[in-house]
Amino acid sequence: MALKNFLSALILIPFCLLGQNNQTVKEVVTVKRVITNNGQNITISEQQSTQQIKGTVVVAGDSIVNQSATERSIRINDTINAQDQRIKDSVNQAKVAALKAAREAELKASIEAQKAKAEAQKKALEAQYKKQIEALEAQRKALMKKPDNK
Repeated sequence: MALKNFLSALILIPFCLLGQNNQTVKEVVTVKRVITNNGQNITISEQQSTQQIKGTVVVAGDSIVNQSATERSIRINDTINAQDQRIKDSVNQAKVAALKAAREAELKASIEAQKAKAEAQKKALEAQYKKQIEALEAQRKALMKKPDNK
């Protein structure tokens, strides 16, 4: 009989002790999505942050009157880069190429206009210089002419 009581106590005591502990788990998952647009390239990165608090409620004392409960908790923080994508934005790339081509054409047209304006100014200055030289030559001839003394 004592052996039966001992064996039953040996089997039942671990179940009673396990029944006194209560596991609590609190888990908070946060997902951050960051989109970076850098001209032609779009980068999408997702970061998953997990905060987990595991707790165990431990009841001390074996009689009903003097039982006290305490909670032991463990905090676990984990961050995972869930997804990292790089996308080439073809529409944006086409717009950028068109804008570059338009600016290049505008620059070439501006350079040609400046060259034409400079050439016109040069011709005007040369014509003015020729007129001044002719006027000086005419004035010199007038001064070199001997007066007629009769």
